[in-house]
Amino acid sequence: MTHLEDAIEHLAVRQVLTSEQADLLRAAAARDGGLPPVEPGGGRPAVVGGGAGRAGSVLEVLGYIGGALLLGAVIFLTASYWDDLDRSGRNVVAVAALVISAGGGLALMLGHLREDVGRVLLALSCYAAGFTYLTLFSDDTFIISSGVVVAASTVGAVLFRAGALLVSGWSGGMLLAIAVVTDQFDNSDSGEVYLAVAFLVVGVVLALVGFVLSRTLAWSLAGLSGWASAAIWLAAPVEGEWFALVVATSVSGLLLFSFVRTHAYSLAVIGCLVLLTLWPTCLYEIFHSALGVATGLIAAGGVLIATVAVMSRLRRVQAKSVSPP
Repeated sequence: MTHLEDAIEHLAVRQVLTSEQADLLRAAAARDGGLPPVEPGGGRPAVVGGGAGRAGSVLEVLGYIGGALLLGAVIFLTASYWDDLDRSGRNVVAVAALVISAGGGLALMLGHLREDVGRVLLALSCYAAGFTYLTLFSDDTFIISSGVVVAASTVGAVLFRAGALLVSGWSGGMLLAIAVVTDQFDNSDSGEVYLAVAFLVVGVVLALVGFVLSRTLAWSLAGLSGWASAAIWLAAPVEGEWFALVVATSVSGLLLFSFVRTHAYSLAVIGCLVLLTLWPTCLYEIFHSALGVATGLIAAGGVLIATVAVMSRLRRVQAKSVSPP
């Protein structure tokens, strides 16, 4: 196995490249004599012409459009005609959405046809599973329905190693946190605190998942959870601005440190966004004057400038490493 093939495999595992894109790169390398040609889908390339690559891209786009149409149809029916359907009609619609999305995703994944489209359909089926439970059993609190989304996403991520399922699992976890806190602590003065802690727990779980699956995506979602947690802390009745400042600083610091280690630019973007939106607000609440806003903006601006400098240096180093001697 050549170094080039190792690099392609590494990018495919991290989902920087789709499986089809990795196959095309292997095929191009095989034509230039860099890799031995083999059958597609077996971890080695067969020579693929430009027409085949374009056809594959068209098929992938059509698959995404099909999944979007399915989701759009369910939303349209729910919004427009849901009240006109009796209970049996609602159950049929919910079950049909689950069967079509899950069945289509499994068929594409197990058949090794369009695996990227299959992952998206499986992620949609996780939402459909929660929606089906909500419809069949009238889950007024949304707790079990959200839990179904999380459970389905977890099982799918373990079985198929699909990063798309992290998105459904993360959103289901955030909804589960909201549902539990709303149901148990709605009338409590500390409801915001419980919700902020719950969002932080979701972020920690995603950060740990990132060590074994789709690191960049998992850590980006964890950063968004930390961002939401810090924003909720601001509404806490007792010294919430201090907790928000600590959480925002910790989350942004971890994201920027991870960016330096992994060179994943989405982590830097989210980290800077946390600083820009929360530092000025937190410091304004602490100082109760425009001095806090100015201080926060100056500090955030300094971090942004430093981040740009680091990003520029990394890009320069990468450009030198790939340039011919």
